[in-house]
Amino acid sequence: MKKKRNFLIPLCISLSIAYIILAARPLERELQFSPQWTIDATKVTQKKSTENASEQFAEAIPFKLGQTLGYFTKDGDILNIATFPYKAAISEHAYALYGTNDKKIPFFSPDGTKSGEISRTGFPFFMGDNRYLFLPGGASFAKISETGDIQWCYENYAPITAFSSSPAGCVAGYTDGSIISFTAEGKIDQTFKPGGSEYPIVLGAALSASGNLIACITGQNEQRFIIAKKSGKHTEIIHHEYLNKETTRQKLVKFSKNESTVYYDSADGLGIVDCKTGKSKKIKTAGHILSIQESTANNTVFVLSRDKKRYTVLVVEPFATAAGSFSFEANTACIAVKDESLFIGRDNEISKIQIMYK
Repeated sequence: MKKKRNFLIPLCISLSIAYIILAARPLERELQFSPQWTIDATKVTQKKSTENASEQFAEAIPFKLGQTLGYFTKDGDILNIATFPYKAAISEHAYALYGTNDKKIPFFSPDGTKSGEISRTGFPFFMGDNRYLFLPGGASFAKISETGDIQWCYENYAPITAFSSSPAGCVAGYTDGSIISFTAEGKIDQTFKPGGSEYPIVLGAALSASGNLIACITGQNEQRFIIAKKSGKHTEIIHHEYLNKETTRQKLVKFSKNESTVYYDSADGLGIVDCKTGKSKKIKTAGHILSIQESTANNTVFVLSRDKKRYTVLVVEPFATAAGSFSFEANTACIAVKDESLFIGRDNEISKIQIMYK
C-alpha cells in the first residue's frame, strides 16, 4: 500500500504540471493610464527662439478652451495662445479669430505668423490641411488657399446643415436632404438623397479618408443612419438603420483612420458600425458627444461628452467595447490624442495621460 501511495504522488504532481503547461494561455493586455503632467493653458512657457522651434510647431497640438486657443507640445510646453471675443477656427496648421461682419479675416500659422487673409465675410472652418469659408446665407461655401484666395466655390439654394472634411475633399448635407461630396479640387464626386423620412434634413455627415465612403444621419420622423459607397459614377447605400430615438440637433459623425469603422452621436449614445460587416452597436454616453479621437495604441477611441457642466471621457476598444470612463466638472473642456497619449483640457489647464497596454 505504501508503494502504491509513493507511485501516485509523483504521478499527480506530473499530471498537474502538464496541465498547467498545456492549459496556460497568455493574459490579454489591459489598458492602463499613467498621468504625466498638468500645465496652465493661459501662459506661454516656450520661447519661439529655440533651435528646434520649427520642429515643435510642426508637431504642435491645437486646443480651444472657452475664449482661448493655442498650441502645445506633447512634452507640456505652451507654444502660442490667443484670446478671442467672438468666434475662432483652429486646426493643426492654422487658426483665425473673427466676428460676424468682418470683411477681411486674417489667419495665422501655429507660431502666430500671418499666413494669409480671406477677403470675404463669412465663417471660417479649418480641419487638417483644409480651409473653408461658409458664406452669408448659409447655403454656400468656398475652399480657401494657403494664402486666403478662393480656390473654388459651391452655391446652393438650401442651407447647409452638416459638413465635414477629409484628405480626399469634403461633404455637405442640406435641409432638403441632399448630400454632396467634393474632391479637393472642387469637383462633385457623389450626390444623392437618402429619403425614407417625412422630413429629409441632414443632421450629420462624414467623408472617409479615401473619399469612397460617406456616413450621415438624416431625416425626421423615421430618422436613419446611413453609410454610402462610391460605385463607379453612382452611389450605393451599403448600410442603413432606423434610430430608436430621434434628435433635432446637429450630430457628430466620424470615420476611423483606416475606414473600417464609423462612429456617430445619437440620442441613444455612441453609435458604432463596422463598415465591412454592417455590425452595429450602441454604447450609452453621458450627454451629447463633443469629440471623438482615435489613438494609435491598439486603435483605442476616446469620446468626450457633456451633460451640463459634467464632462465624461468614454474609452472604447475594438470592436465597440466600452473599456471604462471617467468624469469631471468644468465650464469648458476638450480632448486631443497624439501618438499614444491622451490630452485633456479643462478650463485653464491641460493634462497629459500616457496610454499603455500591459
